[in-house]
Amino acid sequence: MAIIRSDNEADGVEILKLIIETTDYYRSMAELLAEDNLEAAIAEIAGNRESFIAPFQEVVKQLGELPARPDPDKELMQKIGGELTKFFSADAKNAILDKCLHEDDKLADLVRRTALGEQSAAFQQKLDALADNLNDTKKVIQALKD
Repeated sequence: MAIIRSDNEADGVEILKLIIETTDYYRSMAELLAEDNLEAAIAEIAGNRESFIAPFQEVVKQLGELPARPDPDKELMQKIGGELTKFFSADAKNAILDKCLHEDDKLADLVRRTALGEQSAAFQQKLDALADNLNDTKKVIQALKD
């Protein structure tokens, strides 16, 4: 592990961290959306996203890096933010779903702009699969909105 990370190493670590964060975020939001009968759909998104953790842990390992752990304080603040949105929003369900899309946008942007896939075809396949998951998730979330 080098002291200074290359762009690819930094991207790999950040992608993994965002995969974990969005998985946890969807789990938290599933609980908040239980009374809107969306818990199962959102929990399924979290489960699908979780399937990318191990492959990207392997990417980070192959890059010679150690996986970064998500910031527990940030995750707590996101959960509290979701609860506040639910409490104060006139249309809590759509507001929370919009927050889910916003969290995914950060990951999607990084996946689009990274050059990590240039290192190997295997890395590119994982990035493509993750991009497909993000696109599918966006479609599901849009369909769940009123």
